[in-house]
Amino acid sequence: MDIFLDMTGTITDMESENYAFLKMSEAIGKRFSIDISSEEIMRHILNYRKPYMEKRHIEYYPIRNLIVRAIEQLLPRKLSSKEALWIMNTYAEFHAKYVKLAPEAMNALKKMRSICSHMGLITDADTPYTMKVLSALKIESFFDSVVTAEDAGVGKPNPKIFRIALQKSSEKIKIYIGDSEQRDIVGAKRMGMIVIKIGETSNLADYVAFNLKEAAEIIENLIQ
Repeated sequence: MDIFLDMTGTITDMESENYAFLKMSEAIGKRFSIDISSEEIMRHILNYRKPYMEKRHIEYYPIRNLIVRAIEQLLPRKLSSKEALWIMNTYAEFHAKYVKLAPEAMNALKKMRSICSHMGLITDADTPYTMKVLSALKIESFFDSVVTAEDAGVGKPNPKIFRIALQKSSEKIKIYIGDSEQRDIVGAKRMGMIVIKIGETSNLADYVAFNLKEAAEIIENLIQ
């Protein structure tokens, strides 16, 4: 069997994701002497990017570029290319520094890696960001393939991002694990995959798991 996973909120811990974004906002505020709190900077960025993120299944705008545009709204001038690049790098670097694996995720990934032919990642994220975070978490070696929304030009649940990922799959049984009903579960079910939802109950998923550890146990039971 082949296994594909979402990253944010599935493999990673959401509390640490939010903390990383806050620390990034704090660093940006200091770098550009922005006279509002880190929390306000973070809210501004999230509000600015929200309409773009809601339409990512139609067209994907790199998150690092959206952060640069959001910060420019807080400044009396346009950012230089060097300053924009600093923000883009800070986004990836602070998440690589502060984002943590979800509880039991490492052992679950090891277990899944040992029983599948191909393990892939499908994520609604920028490519440089994704690769930095995977490297920092020391899990990049688990994955035979990584497909980002930036690679595909669209995010989930658009079939395109799943099709690109599944081109690398040769097994008949394909399993997908994710935490978003609308993006992960809907998208994967459309592709005929066996779907495991992390977290809350689901009307569409084949199975629901509290965390990645439970998801790995479900997969183990499927092959017995």
